[in-house]
Amino acid sequence: MLNSRKDRTHAFVGRARASTYPEGHPSGWYRLLDLDEMRPGDVRALDCLGKNLVVYRGRHDASYRVLDAHCPHQGASLAGGEVVGNELACPFHHWCFDGEGRLARIPNKDETRDKLPRVGVRSYPVREHHGMLWLYHDVSGQALAAPPYEPEVIEDIADGRLVYRGRHAPGDVQMHISEFVENSVDFQHFACVHGDLTIPWTQIKVPGFGVRHEPDWYVDADVPHKAYFSDKACLKFRGRAMPKSGAQARITLFGPGGTVWFRFSLPDLGDILLFQTHLPKRDLCQEVRFRWYADPKIPRLLVWYVVGHWISQWKADVEIWENKVFRERPVLIDLDGPVHRMRKWYAQFYEAAAAPAERAHRCLPIVDARG
Repeated sequence: MLNSRKDRTHAFVGRARASTYPEGHPSGWYRLLDLDEMRPGDVRALDCLGKNLVVYRGRHDASYRVLDAHCPHQGASLAGGEVVGNELACPFHHWCFDGEGRLARIPNKDETRDKLPRVGVRSYPVREHHGMLWLYHDVSGQALAAPPYEPEVIEDIADGRLVYRGRHAPGDVQMHISEFVENSVDFQHFACVHGDLTIPWTQIKVPGFGVRHEPDWYVDADVPHKAYFSDKACLKFRGRAMPKSGAQARITLFGPGGTVWFRFSLPDLGDILLFQTHLPKRDLCQEVRFRWYADPKIPRLLVWYVVGHWISQWKADVEIWENKVFRERPVLIDLDGPVHRMRKWYAQFYEAAAAPAERAHRCLPIVDARG
């Protein structure tokens, strides 16, 4: 409820900003939560991507399932229900739904399963991947029988060469998900916004020191849903570059920005891999999370420094993202990066993955079960 003129003004400004961006949430894989956030038998409501969802974890197999949140019977929220085996029971009349959203049982109803009402709730493709739960969202809002691509396996995480070292949850950011990808081709802003050296995890500048950036951006020729941003950076002291302080980061843009990962290569020590994820909770509201892995040879303090330095740089962008609008036809100069090439690549995520007739509509039609 908007209780003050300030609240109403803020809401109006938010709607005005949102109207400049493309409608809908782009297709791709999105991190919902970390796998250790829920125990077998737990149930959680989750509002994101324009949906009311319920996430639950089976008691028998400990696997995650994600369904539309409201029971087709009389509309109760399944998030208030209980996990029975690997099924979810509605809190209102205890109708039980399996992980595919099919009605499995109605208590005290003396019928075989074939005689149950042919109703269900929509289920969504999910994957348990690198310590996180991922859901595939199609821009149409429908659930697909088979996503067009899968979350990528990072081989040196999967085989144990990189080990889990930490996570960070800074909270929600009032921005559109496309802004991070737009930012990756905004080569001008690196000197303007990221030219100062700051103390890791803070915005406190280190006097006399700066950072020189050499950014690049390109599309994966073999995998259409991937693009890359790279940055060769070195320190500057009183305006003079220090080449021996150089390091290189390669950022993988996997889909529309729901997940990106940074690979920091440290000579003679190994790699640090940092996931940054964005989950659209509302228009212009992203839940941002960080999770990182590192070569065990790298001292934890150095990992903390590298990750903290990136997060300091990220924070410098946040205030800009939270107050900007989208320019469909930006005024570009020769110092800008490949904005048009990036937008042409990004447009694919606003196209539905399949024609309506080919989608799996897992919410079956309403029927009158009273006979």
